Amino acid sequence: MKQQVIFRIGLLSVPVLVILVLLSGMLKTNTPAGNQKEQQRVYISDEADTLTIAAEDLPASVKNVIQTDSLINDLKITAVRKISQKNDNYYDVWFLDSDNFNIMVVYNKDGMIINQ
Repeated sequence: MKQQVIFRIGLLSVPVLVILVLLSGMLKTNTPAGNQKEQQRVYISDEADTLTIAAEDLPASVKNVIQTDSLINDLKITAVRKISQKNDNYYDVWFLDSDNFNIMVVYNKDGMIINQ
């Protein structure tokens, strides 16, 4: 009898453990510092210059795209980096959504989305 109860408790704990493992994996993938370094490797070469700028210093074309995008226009901008590479400028803009997740969008100087 005791063995059956222990066995059933063990079986019931397996789904709980699986859920906890999945949740911890989701939390790890949303850390901005880790994602930031991984994303930068995608599009920044060794010759690129990066500079942190204020959101107000974004080009008008990028500001216009942000203001007209219904998904991100109400989100808070938490960081902006200007990336200069081979006579081109890119703007790495970080938004904070309502769930406190960071969303990174990279625009070119014309306001086109390069990476999301």
